[in-house]
Amino acid sequence: MSQIRSTPAAKPSKTKPSPIPEETARLFQVALHDVVKSSALSMAELRDCVKACVSTLRDTEVGPAQMIISMKACAKEGTRRYPQVLNEHELSNADFLMDQIIKWAIVEYYKNDV
Repeated sequence: MSQIRSTPAAKPSKTKPSPIPEETARLFQVALHDVVKSSALSMAELRDCVKACVSTLRDTEVGPAQMIISMKACAKEGTRRYPQVLNEHELSNADFLMDQIIKWAIVEYYKNDV
């Protein structure tokens, strides 16, 4: 009986986020900080800010994986820059909305490819 050996998966390389211009990042971070879960208006504003960040990254030829890393890093930086008073079990806005932010970012990144 022959034995099949699996090759260990290569370690993913550590990739640094690409820079997002300060003003664009600031607007995104403030919108993320101020968003209210039940407010359609604030969610629309947040999505517009996500679009602006992604457009800037795409226009500077940042790839899709790098764009996602950059958006996550920008959101996390906003959590540090604009801290909320949370109890130990609450999520920050960035944590709570990260999946939605990344979905919007991917849609925006590929919107002109159709």
